[in-house]
Amino acid sequence: MGILSNYFPMGLGTARLPITGSNDASGIEKSAQLICDALDAGVNYIDTSYPYSAGGAHPALKLAFERTSKPYSVTVKVIYQSDKTADEARRRVEMQLETLGIDRAAFFVCWSIPSYEQFVEITQKGGVYDAALRLKNEGLIEHICCSLHASTADSVRIIESGAFEAATVSFNFTNAIQTLPVLDAALKHNVDIAVMNPLGGGGIVQNADIFSFTQAKGENVVTAALRFAKSHPAIKIVLSGVNNENELKENIKAFIEESTEPDAKRLIRVTNKVKDIDGFCVNCHYCDNCPVEIPVSELMSKYNCLLFGHTTGQDYRRTNIELLQNINLFFSQSHLEGNKEWFPVSAENPCIRCGQCEEKCTQKLKITESIENMYIRAGKCGFSRRLREERLRELIFDKAYKRVGLYPNDRFANLVIKLYEQFFGKPDFEWVTFNSDSAMVGRVENGIKVHAPSEILTIKPNIIIVCNYGYEEEIYNSIKHYEKDGIKIVKLHRKTDVPWVF
Repeated sequence: MGILSNYFPMGLGTARLPITGSNDASGIEKSAQLICDALDAGVNYIDTSYPYSAGGAHPALKLAFERTSKPYSVTVKVIYQSDKTADEARRRVEMQLETLGIDRAAFFVCWSIPSYEQFVEITQKGGVYDAALRLKNEGLIEHICCSLHASTADSVRIIESGAFEAATVSFNFTNAIQTLPVLDAALKHNVDIAVMNPLGGGGIVQNADIFSFTQAKGENVVTAALRFAKSHPAIKIVLSGVNNENELKENIKAFIEESTEPDAKRLIRVTNKVKDIDGFCVNCHYCDNCPVEIPVSELMSKYNCLLFGHTTGQDYRRTNIELLQNINLFFSQSHLEGNKEWFPVSAENPCIRCGQCEEKCTQKLKITESIENMYIRAGKCGFSRRLREERLRELIFDKAYKRVGLYPNDRFANLVIKLYEQFFGKPDFEWVTFNSDSAMVGRVENGIKVHAPSEILTIKPNIIIVCNYGYEEEIYNSIKHYEKDGIKIVKLHRKTDVPWVF
């Protein structure tokens, strides 16, 4: 029996609570009530992290924990892009325990592992995994887990390593074929699975007509998707990110009411039907070994998402349909250190149209046409190394700045610093970072002290780059008045850009 076997089958995701920021008192109050209602209904696994819901998830959880006597287990997360050493990881966990108002957490999660290579880095002596082991020995955490954004093959290797007691993976109608080997490996090696993105980031709801075939008797597409996400025996918890009481009640209902279709039958029926969708890549890999080294099977499996319309943009707060499609298309392929997934040097298509891949394709897909579209979209939305270099050159390189501000200090800011040094070398200016979350102010992140927005005029950077994606407009509007004081305020992302970090 695994560590998640005795939990309620729906876990509460906290990335999209109705909160606009860490100082949104009304949103935090509303979300705390939502959390308490979930706990009252029997939910007892809570998936959270410090930046979730614009930094407001932890304050809402703290408030809810103060009000409830119901049992709960909560995650604390460490991502290698921000914290590479055991000491850094420990500080990150201590900060989360403090902001959650708790003394210990059930689950330490090595968050968002993008490749096997980065898993090796995480488990090096003196690294993140060492911190987890020490924290477990001290009783500050109970279990060591991970969340995976790696390729199927890398995810299987990580599962098979035996390093983790449970893993969080994405599993839904649109990626089921690719994910099944990961679930099978987890079952074999007694690693419990929690599922994220069971509704495909909202895309399944947006395309309910396409997925009507997934519904058993008496179900709507949301219920069908949630039950499908629980249909594999390795899966113990399905994470539900709720925004209001109606969503909470509907999602819980999917798990407490008896289904008319057994899990095993549902899994086989739906995955077989998905394979029959016109234009769907079944990830057979026969198209591999491209003469110009395009990762064809990887791109085509990602291209499947374009068959299903677009997401609601609920996590990114965008409405342009093409941009939403691009976010869905390039999701999890962000340029993180050690990530093997496709991130092109240039948006120019290297395909020589030899036709080799199409000759081998079992589905007879228009592969060369699809690859051309991928590169065109990458060029439009800033998804290449060269385009990001051009953006940083435009914003800050060779401008004679003395101080460059990044707001907030987060994974986006860390990536800006990392890429700048890769492209241009050590800067001849000072980096300064800002955050409106009082829990972050005064801390040192990656060797840089975090300042409050109230310190902007005292420090007076030449420019402040708003690095957040989902809340960039609110942050920009909150500080743009400093331009009258001679401080340039800009956004990292252009209007058509996908997030630099997903």
